[in-house]
Amino acid sequence: MLFRIAPLSLLIASICAQAEVVQLPAVVTTAARLPQAAKEVIGDVTVLDQKTIQAAGTINLPELLARQPGVQISSTGGAGKSSSIFIRGNSAQHTLVLIDGVRFGSATLGTAALQHLPLAQVDRIEILRGPAASLYGSDAIGGVIQIFTKQGHKGFHPSVEIGYGNNNTVDANAGISGGNEATSYNLSVARFKTDGINLSSNPKSAGFYADKDGYENNSVALSVRHKINEENELGASLLQAWGKNQYDSSVSDANYRPLAQSYDYREESKNGSANIWTQNQLTPNWNSTLKLGYSVDESKNITPKAFNDYTDNTSKIQTTQTQWSWMNDFDTRAGTLQIGAETLEQKVSGDQKYDQDQRRINSVQAGYLGHFDIFSVQFNARSDDNSLLGRKNTGSAAFSLELSDTWQAGTTFGTAFKAPTFNDLYWPNSGNPNLLPEESINKEMFVRFNGKEITSSLTVYKNRVSNLIQWAPTPSGAWIPSNVAQAEMQGVTLAADWKANGMLAGLSYDYLNGSDESNGANKGNELARRAKYSGQVYAGITLNTWTLRAEVQAQSKRFDDAANKKELAGYALTNLSANWQINPQWSMQARVNNVFDTEYELAKDYGTLGRNAMLNLRWQH
Repeated sequence: MLFRIAPLSLLIASICAQAEVVQLPAVVTTAARLPQAAKEVIGDVTVLDQKTIQAAGTINLPELLARQPGVQISSTGGAGKSSSIFIRGNSAQHTLVLIDGVRFGSATLGTAALQHLPLAQVDRIEILRGPAASLYGSDAIGGVIQIFTKQGHKGFHPSVEIGYGNNNTVDANAGISGGNEATSYNLSVARFKTDGINLSSNPKSAGFYADKDGYENNSVALSVRHKINEENELGASLLQAWGKNQYDSSVSDANYRPLAQSYDYREESKNGSANIWTQNQLTPNWNSTLKLGYSVDESKNITPKAFNDYTDNTSKIQTTQTQWSWMNDFDTRAGTLQIGAETLEQKVSGDQKYDQDQRRINSVQAGYLGHFDIFSVQFNARSDDNSLLGRKNTGSAAFSLELSDTWQAGTTFGTAFKAPTFNDLYWPNSGNPNLLPEESINKEMFVRFNGKEITSSLTVYKNRVSNLIQWAPTPSGAWIPSNVAQAEMQGVTLAADWKANGMLAGLSYDYLNGSDESNGANKGNELARRAKYSGQVYAGITLNTWTLRAEVQAQSKRFDDAANKKELAGYALTNLSANWQINPQWSMQARVNNVFDTEYELAKDYGTLGRNAMLNLRWQH
């Protein structure tokens, strides 16, 4: 089915050549793990720069990501609540998250707590759709989300921003950045607090309690870089966020009746990363980058000791990841050759004791990127040796052709894998240490148009994932995680934007056929919480100092369960925003989301925001 769509893709892209994807910045790094000009990127990449992030007016990172092509989310009840990111329909565990190049996430759950990373500390985001294990190793089956923290630049630039919205939502941040020809720095702090909404939307659910479940987040970010001379530079960055989250739950009595719903169930989290690096031009053609990175994902859950004892009981789980990397780029007459090595150490700790609580992954990789008169090629290969699971090799190949000054077409192929989590392998009485990594094979084709006022892209893909880990019975009758499932995701992603004479408009559309290909009762079913059709249209205009924008987000129906018995209805949300540039330093933004107060669910029996508004005032020198 996939490549039958290819001729149609050319036709659709031709039509959309009267409209553009968001302009990429001058340099993109995630698609090849080295800097390259935006027009030369072969991978399917979206870049959200600082201007785009500010204009979006969103209050959390998952909400911003949900507006991007090829991305869907599920969320369990408003700001700060657990969110899952599906890139091209792949599992949330199949998205690798990096912060300034450092791997971030939980090695027990296999996902990253993006809901706790504040947008106020983010400079830009690069979303790479498609497998990238040959660049980054485990987890990147569906794609990579790389978050870049704010950096300083020449001069002195203080800033302050305060926002207020529904449910007593306060979003504030302040920072200073600056530098000279040799040294730059950035320091910023942020606070977010909201009364929230009721996490549970179904009064009949076991944990339902009629209250608001609030959330607050405090964060700090710091970066510094120093240019020793023309050949040598060093730097460091840090992002740390502390969250407090309320949620609904219950405790059962001896008869398994859910009770204690009125208790203040809450979570305290700590998330972030830090790194130091040095970049050295060892010869005119050899650039070396050495980096040491560290990340933490910590969660403390506070629950009652029993249904009739409301004394606090705290349970803790933490993942730390320490990463060394040495990347070497060699400029040759025929392109850029990249050779690198990495060591990643993952440790888990807390109240739960695992048979194994740490593992080390030693990796080597090589890549080649060549740009010629009318075509470009990219090849990558990587070998990861996991101390608990053994060696896994992956590779990818990509090719693009410049059909004209404005048209580009190409194709990519890649393999990827996902290592089992510590919960899968070693959870007491149910872990399965014999699990194999999940594996995938992906192929795609694309066509793009890049004009002066208009850009558009259309990508057709097919990704088959095998050895998926799913609970299954053993001969003894016990249920444990097992490599028994398969899935296939095939679809089309279209993105188009137009901007001219103070006006702008655009759209994105995704068709996703994600199906369970396991041999069982669910064979052929749609994957849970993934919509077959989703998209967004928007239009805006700039009038002197005002910018006005309207957008509509829509998704078709989905199913909340693998059996496809619990349906989540389709929905459309209308959002309006206005930006007023009062003077060069002061600006104001107003945004109203879900204007028509549409009722919808992203996960069964979990609440979502109705009509809500936010007003922000920003001063920036």
